[in-house]
Amino acid sequence: MLPIFIGLIFFTFQSRGQHGISERTALNIPDSQTNTTIEIAAYINSHVKTDAEKVRVIYEWVTSKIKYDRNNVHRIILDEDQEQRVTYALKSRSGVCENFAAIFNDLCIKSGIPSFYIEGYTKQNGFIDRTGHVWCAALVNDRWALYDPTWDAGETLNYFQISPGEFISSHLPFDPMFQFLNSIVSYREFSRNSKTTNNPNFFNYKDSLNSFYNSDSLSRYIAALHRIENFDWPSANIDSKLKQIKLEIELIYQERDMAAYHSAIADYNNGIDMLNEFIIYRNNQFQPAKKSTEVEQMFDVISKKIVAANQKLSDVNKSEATLILNTGGLQEKLDNLARYAKEQHNYYASYLSLSK
Repeated sequence: MLPIFIGLIFFTFQSRGQHGISERTALNIPDSQTNTTIEIAAYINSHVKTDAEKVRVIYEWVTSKIKYDRNNVHRIILDEDQEQRVTYALKSRSGVCENFAAIFNDLCIKSGIPSFYIEGYTKQNGFIDRTGHVWCAALVNDRWALYDPTWDAGETLNYFQISPGEFISSHLPFDPMFQFLNSIVSYREFSRNSKTTNNPNFFNYKDSLNSFYNSDSLSRYIAALHRIENFDWPSANIDSKLKQIKLEIELIYQERDMAAYHSAIADYNNGIDMLNEFIIYRNNQFQPAKKSTEVEQMFDVISKKIVAANQKLSDVNKSEATLILNTGGLQEKLDNLARYAKEQHNYYASYLSLSK
């Protein structure tokens, strides 16, 4: 989303002409090497040495080469992922805030610069915009700074590499971790144009970021959900975001359950194969002869496969997903397999006893 009014007074005005080298580097990237972010990042990495210069070249390229698409301000694709956002903008050379932020974020990461794609609300001339917005953060020289390539599209660099303390005056992220501040600015303070926070609690955003980097996707979503739910967001502003996160969590639960279920099926099939191998051996009058230890190992494998499958089904049945798989049919097959394997094992024991 583009700002209605450009040039907030608390930002330092930076014209493109002030940084000619980075601008020339950005503009000199051959069009033939701008079809993917992999190609663009490769060019930047081969022509620019420092992260500070890389991030400026990336920003210059995105804000000068991608045009704001006013015809698609309300373009919404619910299942669109970051790769689709990037691909769409590179092909059309246009986009909205999601596209600008996605390209900037992707190019930073592919250039070796830690970066985040951040969603939230913005404020202009003292009023909070009714629709959400997307911007980015990048870590350069061990410091986090904020970037809004959408608001600088085709204009001067007013929102390039802004400190967290300044940026919070106009951009409030859904997740307070992305304020990059140890004293969280509340929604109420943001809406009242307060430049100081009354929050006495210390928030160690660095610890939260470290935890983020060391966590899997599910843990990241759950932690973000907790932080957002405990922020003072009005429900009307945050309902859609919470639904989005809960959906992502639900999908991860379901994917995990499905993987466990299919793995249990594989265990069952392996157990059946091993039992059939024994039955063939039995039908052949136990010829050619096998050592008893070898046959016992067959039954041991069957038993372990059944135990493993039962544990996986138990995990599925205890899932936190809203939609839980029906494991009844497979459970019945496993029980039958266990019973039949026991009968065959007992038969083999009797055979060994009579053979002595």
